[in-house]
Amino acid sequence: MRNAFGSAKEEIRQRINLVDLVSAHVTLRKAGRQYKGLCPFHQEKTPSFHVDPDRGLFYCFGCHAGGDAFDFVMRIANQSFSEALAALAERTGVVLPHTPEETRDRSEREQMLRALDAAATFYREQLAGEGGEVARAYLKRRGVDAETTERFGLGYAPEQWEALLRALRPKGYPAALLEHAGLAQARSGGDGHFDLFRHRLIFPIQDLQDRTVGFGGRALDESTPKYLNSRESLTFNKGRLLYALNRARDAIREVGEVIVVEGYMDVLTCHQFGIRNVVASLGTALTGDQVLLLRRFAPRVVVVYDSDAAGMLASERGLHLFEEAELPVRVAALSPGRDPDSFLRREGTEEFRTFIEKSLSMFDFHVAQALGRHDTRTLEGRVALADELLPVIGSVANPVRQSEYLRALAERFGFSEDALRRRLAARSRPTRGAAGEPGPSPVPATKKRREAERFLVRMMVQVPEARKVIRRDLSVQDFLDPLHHTLAQVLMGEDVPAETLRERLAGTESVELLMQLLFEPIGAEEKDKEKVLAEYVRFLQRLVPAEEERRRLSRAIEEAQAAGDEAGVRRLQMVYQRLVSAGATGGFPGKGGEEHGQEEGAGAGSGN
Repeated sequence: MRNAFGSAKEEIRQRINLVDLVSAHVTLRKAGRQYKGLCPFHQEKTPSFHVDPDRGLFYCFGCHAGGDAFDFVMRIANQSFSEALAALAERTGVVLPHTPEETRDRSEREQMLRALDAAATFYREQLAGEGGEVARAYLKRRGVDAETTERFGLGYAPEQWEALLRALRPKGYPAALLEHAGLAQARSGGDGHFDLFRHRLIFPIQDLQDRTVGFGGRALDESTPKYLNSRESLTFNKGRLLYALNRARDAIREVGEVIVVEGYMDVLTCHQFGIRNVVASLGTALTGDQVLLLRRFAPRVVVVYDSDAAGMLASERGLHLFEEAELPVRVAALSPGRDPDSFLRREGTEEFRTFIEKSLSMFDFHVAQALGRHDTRTLEGRVALADELLPVIGSVANPVRQSEYLRALAERFGFSEDALRRRLAARSRPTRGAAGEPGPSPVPATKKRREAERFLVRMMVQVPEARKVIRRDLSVQDFLDPLHHTLAQVLMGEDVPAETLRERLAGTESVELLMQLLFEPIGAEEKDKEKVLAEYVRFLQRLVPAEEERRRLSRAIEEAQAAGDEAGVRRLQMVYQRLVSAGATGGFPGKGGEEHGQEEGAGAGSGN
């Protein structure tokens, strides 16, 4: 079945006209063999959005959105992959295969969605009726106005044991279906069913297609738990949903930022007070699926939790989720006993906006927490603080951001940056390639080397014939920049079109760089490509022996320092400096003079 779906997916790719698909949302103009227009995913005045009809790919140099027809539909229509697959299958006339089990599940899911919609209507009617007086009084006491109540479809579950069951059974929704939908529960011993939600204020939970997929219920008496969510079902997986995202998405795109809070009431109050780019995490710790969902809608996230929950979010695991998704996140930690609802009602909208503006990056929040545990006036306290923060920095996958965190930590607390790097390296295990090869050399890539590596990787991406030349004269280990190394490892081992390699790359950054290189001009005139390619290959070949000598000298300097041989250290440092100077001034393809005569340190990234 997986192969059948893969075949259907490939058939859709072959049939779809990406220019026609995109043109329904973007005015495109021909630009060479590609098309160009204003990006539909971010505000811009100068077109940076490109469509390549031959490869069936799009890419924006402004916001870095890119992919194929499936990615475009997922972004533009806020759909999951399966939904985009179904939409494009219908558009192209491709029949998707379904097993009998999948057909049964689809049918049951559709019945459950109808039952959930009927339940939402029932709960709304109960809130407006005579029996909903207690719930209405609670909303009035909490300051929730009628417009917000209606917009979010709030309801009330009566106190009776079978009110919903009695209301929906005559409409064709049997108890077993309501049980599967998370609305009813079987009695022990199999003697019938009872309503799951009783005497609770009801919050309908909707997906991005505005379909009710589950409910949250707030107890209106001393029942426990205070907040109760629907059980997991074919329609409801709380680790993949965000409360009110369907209502917040337009504001999120307009502001370019999403605010994540903990509770239903926090969302309601924020929206009522005019802050509508707000969603909630359904009472769970943020999951990887939720972070990826956030990334689809906003380039930035602010998490507003109380201090304890914020501390848990900012754990090494929490930071890793956002780093893995390449999604910048800030943390606004409320004092104990405060939440956005109480903050807004006491302080008002502008104070809340100011509070959001003062939120800390995840790393700065880590630093602030560590400062509360260590006395940095003492040497022991400063060392302990560094030892607490280094594993956090080590969990950061982006080498540029990791380098910046190390530099910031060194500057703020007076550490030696080199000492921090050595300490971090000592705590980390050596990385190895997928085939058991050693990872990239720790020698930092210079600006000139990164430029050479980028040109060669770009050539391998756009001109498959270039891979044979590069594979013959260089190895994967000759690419030091981590992203270049990852792409080279795949490109030098595969003789397939580069656009088909996206699914074989694990990291978001690697995929983004591949997309950028697919659309980025090579920069050399057509007749000079082979010449420039050969020059860049020779340039890297000359660097390898020099780098080996630099590594040998570095080890010798460290040994001389450990032995207290100051004269030997000075002599070796002079030799090292002459080697660096010689390497910095010679042999860069097509370059010369002082403009390219100085070497840069690590941390400048891959230029993408």
